[in-house]
Amino acid sequence: MDRLGVVVAALVLASGCNAIGGTAPAPTETVTPVAVPTVETTEPTATDRPDCAAPRPGPAPVSTPPPRTDPAALPGEGDRINGTELARLHGRALSNYSYYLRAGSSGEVWSLPDAAAFAYEGTGLGVESPWAYAVDERLYTLETDNGQLVLDEHPYGSDAPARERLRRVLTGERWLTDLVGQYNYTVAGTDSYRGTDVRVLEDTLEHPVLRRPDPRAVALLYLNSTLYVDRHGIVRGVEHVERLRYGPDTGIPNETRVTTFDVDRVGTADLHRPAAFCVSEPSAMRTATPTRGENATVIGSSIEGANGTGTPTGRTTTEGGANASTPTSTPTPGHTPTAPGTGGYRRRRRHRSRRACFDRPVTTAGMDRTWWP
Repeated sequence: MDRLGVVVAALVLASGCNAIGGTAPAPTETVTPVAVPTVETTEPTATDRPDCAAPRPGPAPVSTPPPRTDPAALPGEGDRINGTELARLHGRALSNYSYYLRAGSSGEVWSLPDAAAFAYEGTGLGVESPWAYAVDERLYTLETDNGQLVLDEHPYGSDAPARERLRRVLTGERWLTDLVGQYNYTVAGTDSYRGTDVRVLEDTLEHPVLRRPDPRAVALLYLNSTLYVDRHGIVRGVEHVERLRYGPDTGIPNETRVTTFDVDRVGTADLHRPAAFCVSEPSAMRTATPTRGENATVIGSSIEGANGTGTPTGRTTTEGGANASTPTSTPTPGHTPTAPGTGGYRRRRRHRSRRACFDRPVTTAGMDRTWWP
């Protein structure tokens, strides 16, 4: 049977610091690559189901991060941590290990180190298909077309273009960049997040900023964003709340957007074949038709653009509290994936209060009135 060598890159981090709550630079640390054994990724097809379009994986390896006395340094200047650089640090660190994560309502990922094999279910993370599954250097994807599943298959060796793109997509690096990349953060303290020691980072916006989420009018954005970063630089959790306040004459209701992100496991992953790849009725699935010599399905493209290509999605409520937007994936015959990360999330305490920011009136240049949030 085939064996897949899981490649583990050296974890390259910025300079260290002496305490988990600090960001002061220290001499550059030397990181020894973590050895990960070769692992069987598929079981004999004789024991597999004949109605499945992709083989099932073998046991996933364990790649537990080694303990760190000093936490990885956080990128930025002084006490300000750059969101884009933090997302990049997160992606580099997490890709060295197996992991399971949930990105808001954008999807769930179970991955081996370096994305050597993985399973993905959801919409919006940037994978471009509701179901994607890689094993034995082959990438399988499923989409829907008029109620029928469309199967596509791609090469997925270590140098395959799809592999190169998905390395950053699956860790949530691109998703996080789109969500928090334009903001700066500061360390507000330390805490335990789902049993892991973390640094608590909060955004540095103390005043609202102008945004145009609706083409009809601008809005004032009040941000309340908290990140939980472990000693390795992995963003273990995100609580990101955007409150949009429109002018009283626009006729557009105010809304609140809540987005969450959780890396529930680092070091292990329940790698599995998504159930959608197995159908009891052969007519429910067909193979994708190549277009101009290329596969019809594009995998792991840039997140820039419309939602569904990697833009973070979350829970949106209007001023009246009604659920205005709860993204879900497209239903398919016999299997409808649920939107991950939208239920059972417990809000944690804030480490400092910004109530004064939400209570004060705001006068914005170029406007002829004072708005109240």
